[in-house]
Amino acid sequence: MAAPRVFISSTYYDLRHVREDIGNFIKSMGYEPVMHDKGGITYTQTETLEESCYSELQNCDIVICIIGNKYGSKSQDGDLSITMKELMSAIKARKKIYIYVLKDVYIENKTYLRNKNKEFDPASVDNIKIHEFVADIQENVKNHPIETFENISDIINNLKTQFAGLFQRLLVQDAAATETKTAYDLQASADKIKSTIDRFDKNAQDFFQRFDGTIFRTNFAVRYLQKVLGHTKYQLFISNKDELCDFILSLGFEEPKFLSQNSIVFTKTASDKIYSLTIMDKLFDQNGDIIKDVDTKMLSELITLTEEDAETDDYPF
Repeated sequence: MAAPRVFISSTYYDLRHVREDIGNFIKSMGYEPVMHDKGGITYTQTETLEESCYSELQNCDIVICIIGNKYGSKSQDGDLSITMKELMSAIKARKKIYIYVLKDVYIENKTYLRNKNKEFDPASVDNIKIHEFVADIQENVKNHPIETFENISDIINNLKTQFAGLFQRLLVQDAAATETKTAYDLQASADKIKSTIDRFDKNAQDFFQRFDGTIFRTNFAVRYLQKVLGHTKYQLFISNKDELCDFILSLGFEEPKFLSQNSIVFTKTASDKIYSLTIMDKLFDQNGDIIKDVDTKMLSELITLTEEDAETDDYPF
């Protein structure tokens, strides 16, 4: 399996130790660091060394850009340095980019922004174009947050967090894709079973209507009850009165003390409140199954939850 390729961009002489440490960290993660000073760039006879760096960047998955207080080498066209040009190329190519700016430079950049229309002599950088570039990134680049650093540990710790987040998101997406595929597979199997039974059983259609209603989707009345009780996180497959009562009891409600021909009343005491949940018998058909043809207005009459203050034995003396 191919390892992710990580392009490390920075000015060379002032940040070479930072680049080396980040490169070693990238290797420890099992990724492939790409740096022009470590032989990671493929050079050709038809491109300049600078253009070869930009071309190699297109073949990388992640770009780490480190901006210090040195301008570095000027690119062959325009006023940007090579490091700045590399970052702009990565942005245009829609790469996953992590930008790190030396903390002193980032702080002074705020002073620069307040005085950029005046004569401003920076103390933390060797070229005012660094401040111009950082300001331009903050204003126009919205999807690549800028982090500050004082030492290499700041960058490595942040990268650990970012890479862990990417991996966790990948797991969630992969699980969601697997779950969707499984659901489709189950539905396909059910369709095949249904087709087979149709040929032998004249009652197959009624069976699958009940099957679809209880297995493949939550009953609308059950969903409404979950909303009333504040338990909507999970899908519940409940089809009859007994299963519904078991679910209500599992939430801490007591066995019904009040039974009538028309309703069941469950009670629960919590936080000095007494909650009463009333389920009308009209919610069920003659077989005890939960009815399906029901709307929200009707459910609001069949399922009600009230609360009142609990009486206490505490006396003020």
